[in-house]
Amino acid sequence: MRAFVVLIFALSLGFCSSDPQKNPTRDPYSLETLIFLEEVILDVWDSSESKEEAMSRLRYVCRTRDTDDGYLCYTWGLLEYHRGNYAESYTAFRKALEKNPNDSLYKNMLRISAEKSGNLSDLKAHSYDGEVFAVFTETQKLCQENKPPKSASFLFLAERGVLTKDSIRRGVLADCFQSLSATDKSLIQKEILHSSSSYKERLYADQMKSDPFSRIWDTASYHRGETGKEAVGASAGVVSVSSSLGTDAGVPQIGTTVRPGAPITEAWKKVKLASVSGNESQAREGLRSFLSEIQSAKRKGKIEGQLALALERAAKLLLEQDPQYSKLRFLAKEL
Repeated sequence: MRAFVVLIFALSLGFCSSDPQKNPTRDPYSLETLIFLEEVILDVWDSSESKEEAMSRLRYVCRTRDTDDGYLCYTWGLLEYHRGNYAESYTAFRKALEKNPNDSLYKNMLRISAEKSGNLSDLKAHSYDGEVFAVFTETQKLCQENKPPKSASFLFLAERGVLTKDSIRRGVLADCFQSLSATDKSLIQKEILHSSSSYKERLYADQMKSDPFSRIWDTASYHRGETGKEAVGASAGVVSVSSSLGTDAGVPQIGTTVRPGAPITEAWKKVKLASVSGNESQAREGLRSFLSEIQSAKRKGKIEGQLALALERAAKLLLEQDPQYSKLRFLAKEL
């Protein structure tokens, strides 16, 4: 719950400057939309009296006033999912995907909610991708329950590029794959060799492309789930901005994928590494570079400027409040 509220609060830091409207109209990242979502989420989590009214309002806006991006429907789906209303969340994610059929985050949440709500059959009949997601989920479920897998399902997934040499060796289906007969494994491996697509890489690419912060921040580490000192976090499109700057993991239609080593990311990486040792000179140098790159991003355009401002304010919050940066509290006054 707290992460969900932090998400909207952090995003609103970068965008709030005028009075909200009753309902959003167009841009999913507009001021009106962000403030609308903040109001809805705060009502859902903090006020039992207004919870159902807020959800009703969000459902209505999704169905009648959402943009082609589907972001409001996606948010409705997330809220219903967190409340345990999986059938409703499935309906919402389907609606989001109808508006934006290429969004991988919407696809993934549709798959997860389909399993939770018992709608895998509907998902399978929904589309080509829906069939792939449904078969993958059904196969994964059998494996988790230690039930005999269906070789036909593995072959289906291999033909569509979902299975790779790595995934059958150490992925979530690896143990299950090993229980197949030698003949079945041979047929599946031959199909994998003929497949040139990597579902996992396509997913990462789609996630980074749909993440607005990819315009100015290296979001690869977050979307790949990387951890460690070299991974400085990533997306604020699905997690909070402060999570993107300061931690190794978060919690999910604009922008382009940025090559690893985006200048702002590299600058903050120096600050983060200095937070471990308390190296004051390294921290100051990293922060100067960070602020310089922030100003550069602000000059690129309106959207880049809003995103940069969100990162700048998130950095201040991290330096002031995050235990990881306790040795660098003195730098907060420079932001």
